[in-house]
Order: sequence, then C-alpha cells, then structure tokens
Amino acid sequence: MFYLQTPNIDVPIFDVEDSALSRLEHFCTYTKLSDKPKYSMYLRNSTLLDYTGFLCLRTYASLTDDYTLKEMVIEGECRLISERLNLLKPNYLRKYLIKIIDEIRHFNVTDDNIDVLLKVCSEYKNKQHVPCSECCSLESIEVPWQKCLTLVSSRKVHINQGIAIVLCNQWNILLVDLFRLIYIKSLHKIRRSMSALDNNNLQFEYLKEKLNRYYYSKIAFWKNIDEEISLEELNLNKILLPPCMMLSLNSLFTNHRLAHEPRYRLTLFLKDIGVSLDQTLKLFQQEYSKCGNLKSTCTHSWDEHNKQIEYNARHTYGMVGSKKNYQMTSCVVMQKQNIQVSDEGCCPFVHCSEDKLKSLLEEFTSIDDVEMNTLIDFKNSDQPIQACHWYAQKLFPLSEPLYHNTPTQYFYNLKKAKYVPIID
Repeated sequence: MFYLQTPNIDVPIFDVEDSALSRLEHFCTYTKLSDKPKYSMYLRNSTLLDYTGFLCLRTYASLTDDYTLKEMVIEGECRLISERLNLLKPNYLRKYLIKIIDEIRHFNVTDDNIDVLLKVCSEYKNKQHVPCSECCSLESIEVPWQKCLTLVSSRKVHINQGIAIVLCNQWNILLVDLFRLIYIKSLHKIRRSMSALDNNNLQFEYLKEKLNRYYYSKIAFWKNIDEEISLEELNLNKILLPPCMMLSLNSLFTNHRLAHEPRYRLTLFLKDIGVSLDQTLKLFQQEYSKCGNLKSTCTHSWDEHNKQIEYNARHTYGMVGSKKNYQMTSCVVMQKQNIQVSDEGCCPFVHCSEDKLKSLLEEFTSIDDVEMNTLIDFKNSDQPIQACHWYAQKLFPLSEPLYHNTPTQYFYNLKKAKYVPIID
C-alpha cells in the first residue's frame, strides 16, 4: 500500500498501461461521477498490477508540468490509502503495519518522514483496544506537528512545543498525512534522477503518450462537468465548438430548423457543456418561430409543435421519461451514421464535400491547399478523427496534441487550451 521499496517487476507493457490508466481513471472520477469505476483487477491492494500502476503513475506525475494533474494523482493516492486503511480489519491491519515496518528496516534511507512512519506503525500495531469511536482518546502518539498537517489544519490535535498529540481515533489520518509527505518527496527525487537519464526510452515514451492522450481527452470533460455557460458566452467562444456542432448550429441559424437526430445531438452537446435547459429552449424557440425553408427535412414550427420540442429537450436533459443521464454520442458513431442532409448535424470530415468542409473550417482559420490535402488524406484513409485532431491542433498549436473521442471532449480540450500560454 505504501510501496516504499521498488522490486524487480516483469510485466508486459500493455499490463503496465492498463494498470496506470485504471488508476488514473479512478482518481479523476472521485468527486465528479456518481457511478465511480469499480475496483478492477488493476486496483486490488498489494497485487503486482496495483504496484505496477502505482509506480508508472508516480513516474508520470513526477515528470509532468501540469500542476492540476500532479495534484490529482497525489490526492488520488492519498484517498486510495485512506479507503484501504478504513476497510482493513484489525488483524489484517496489524499484519500490514508489520509489513511496513519490515520494509522500512530494509529501506536503509535516512529520512525524517520515514522515521516518524516507523514510530507510528510500531505504536499502532501494539494498540490495545479496538475499535475506536470518533471521540476515543484511550491512546495517543506524539509526532512533530509538520507531519500531520491535515489534522493540524482541521484542529483535531493538541500541539505542545511543536509536538502534536494525535489521539488513536485519528491514526489512520496520520498515516495518510505521512504517506503524502513521502510520496511528494519521491516525486522530486524521481524527476531529478530521470533528468540525468536518456530521454529516448521508448517504453516510457509510449506510456507517457497513452496517459497524456487519456488525460487530455477525458479529464477535461470530467473536471468541467458542473460548470454552466450561457448562449451569449457560447456565441463569443464559437471557436471552441467542434466542427460537427458548428455545422448543426449554422444550419439551425440559416434554415431555422434541424432534423430530429441532429437536434437531439445538439441538445445533448449543449447539456454536456453546461448550457441550461431554459437557454436551450430559448434557442429553439427563437429559431423555430421563424419561417423555415426547404433545405431542412424538419417541418415543425414553434407555434404548432412547441410541446413536442420542449418534451424532447427535457427528456434529453434527463428531466422527464426515464430520467436517464444520456451520454454524448461518440465521434465514431456519428461518423458511421447515414445522413439525409449533410448540412444537418454530421461529421463534416466524413459527410461533407471538400468545398463545404473547407468553407466550414475557414470560419476561424485559413486552410491552404497543402493543409486541405492533408485533411483529405485523413478522410480517404478512414481516419476522420485524426483530421479533427489535426484541426484542433491548428487552432491551438500546443506542444501536447489535443485528443478527443466525443464533441464534448473536443470543446473542453479547446477551452482549456485557450487559456494555456504557448511556450516556444
């Protein structure tokens, strides 16, 4: 659980990848998703795969310059330690504490955090009573106050001349505080040691690429899931819209109508990026109250069909009917769908003509002939998602590639990229 020693690990690279990704997914969804991923084979305490994921993710966190990512991994590991300590039965906890003590004695490193950890584990394993209530104060441990900052900040310890007196009901929290200090210190050591090594390690570069792609395509969405955005804000930030949603909005504004499937996907997209139901209905009322034209397959009007349009929107927002939390359609699914009218919500890198695609993309940046040929090559090679990645990178040329698997992820990735300074 603390993983103080680094054993020889012979694990296939794909198991290392799966272990690290499972761990990262678990950490990033702690506070954002009600249906958190279950513990998988890669997160079983003290197994080889658990250790593998721990080491890989720790190295990844030590080398990244993204402070938010680093903090998420640190706190994720701390929460995982806390969960595991609280689930251990007294006899298993004692065995685990003895295991930590044995690791420390073979550690042969002078470190004040390790010294305090040894003291705490030694006293904890000899604890005379179980269990502890929240008010239990039968036993206590004395440690420097700097070693239990969570307890100090929450005023749950008494401090006398720089020594914190930690009551037995807080010892698990004390262990987590010590783990955090040891873990953060290990990140600095790893970064220093890695800087002296050959940076062209193919295995590590492969894992770094996989983790970056996962983090920057999915975490941006989960991190912004609670934010709200108005239609006015959205209009001011149209450059952040994925080309497929830009196509749908342009069609809605031009034809004042949108076929059922494109309207459903646009509603789902607006919901996911934080546009309220009232704002979405305001948009549809504004356009459907105007006179439509024959370019759209939709023949509805607001006067005659407002109840149906409102119900469909409320259903998509999960407020009526099954009240399901619908997920945004993936790019792959949109690319494979049959589209009646290419202007009405589709993947433009699949369904639009070259002229229509160029016109759409040039709303925010010019596309020369060479660049257009690159996009066409992606399209003809059945790689439309790569074409979309390329376009996002052209709009915001960052050192790290911008990846996405849904229109929502595209939006949040570009939103984040918009506020990241470009460093040459």
